[in-house]
Amino acid sequence: MAGGRELAVLRALGSPVRQEILELLGRGPATSAMLARALASNTGVMSYHLRELGKAGLIEPESQQGRALYWRLTSADVRVHDPQQSPDPPAAEGAIDRRLTKFNASLTHYRRRGDLPPAWREAALFSESAAVLTAAELTAFAEEYLALLRRWSGRMSSDATARPVRLTLFAYPDADPLP
Repeated sequence: MAGGRELAVLRALGSPVRQEILELLGRGPATSAMLARALASNTGVMSYHLRELGKAGLIEPESQQGRALYWRLTSADVRVHDPQQSPDPPAAEGAIDRRLTKFNASLTHYRRRGDLPPAWREAALFSESAAVLTAAELTAFAEEYLALLRRWSGRMSSDATARPVRLTLFAYPDADPLP
């Protein structure tokens, strides 16, 4: 990711309101009025934040119905560099910490839900694995993962049983091998 784009993403992720907007758009397209109601705000504030998220490439207009403009997440993943490689290390650290907090809250909410049909519980996946890779192999793995992610994200299903699904991957060098 180019440094300029990453700085825009970090700036966008630095706002708690924008993070909440991203969470809500993860459930499906929405207008500034819908988001304003959900976040107890006003459409002017929402429009500003939507424009900033759009400039960062995190959201895009989906459709317009009359004067109502619907926004959706882009198919691009939300990605920042390792904080030590980031153009703004403190912002990258903060973004990662906030995303981990949101992820943990989302996972806790999922585990406590009692309203999901068994098919959704059976389809859920909690997977962890390990591999011994070179930096080049980890780069190749990440590229393959991102290609798969782009194939599935950003699409809308017309099936009434479709639900928003959170996709998360953590891939990083682990501790050194045991001697």
